[in-house]
Amino acid sequence: MMGISIAAGATAMWLLSLAADQQLHHFEMDAIETIASEAQTAQEGFADERNAEIDASIAAVAGRRAQEKFADERNAEIEASVAAVAAQRAQEGFAEERNAEIDASIAAVAARRAQEQFAAERNAEIDASIAAVAERCAQEKFAAERNAEIEASIAAVAERRAQERFAAERNAEIDASIAAVAAQRAREEVAQQHRAEIDALIVGITAPWVISIADMEQGSFAQVDAPGQPWQP
Repeated sequence: MMGISIAAGATAMWLLSLAADQQLHHFEMDAIETIASEAQTAQEGFADERNAEIDASIAAVAGRRAQEKFADERNAEIEASVAAVAAQRAQEGFAEERNAEIDASIAAVAARRAQEQFAAERNAEIDASIAAVAERCAQEKFAAERNAEIEASIAAVAERRAQERFAAERNAEIDASIAAVAAQRAREEVAQQHRAEIDALIVGITAPWVISIADMEQGSFAQVDAPGQPWQP
């Protein structure tokens, strides 16, 4: 048993030195596990050989108890070292878990920022679309108001032209009426002059044959000379 303990202590010391040497150059878990496996195999082979030697020398070596004490102390150191290694591995496992949590947190932050950027870009597109719609509505409103003004102006011009045409037609009717009245008056004046001429002509023709009422009462007739007419009592 003492020989096994010494062999185990020596093996552990060798494993510790080997593990410490490997830890100075490599920190990845895969490398540590590979070294531990190789050390385990070497340990098993070395333990078998060493145990055979120790079993053969147990009876001859009397001072081996001092070595056992040393081995106990060294085993304590080894156990402390193993505990330190286990604590380190636990810390490494915690670090890996913490790193995984950090990576997940970073990924979540990146996803949230991507979502925020997408939302900002989407909001910018929406704002641009709203602005374009507002501008188009303003243009349509301006066009509608302008068209209304143009239509009102056209209607006013048409109404004014209709009034002017009506006034022109009315003036033409008035002028025609005045001309008709003037023509009627001219015709009446000509007719009156013509009647006056006819009356004068009639008087001129019938005047030599006029017999006064006194002469008719006296039974005498005044002789009136008329050209080409014989006298008649």
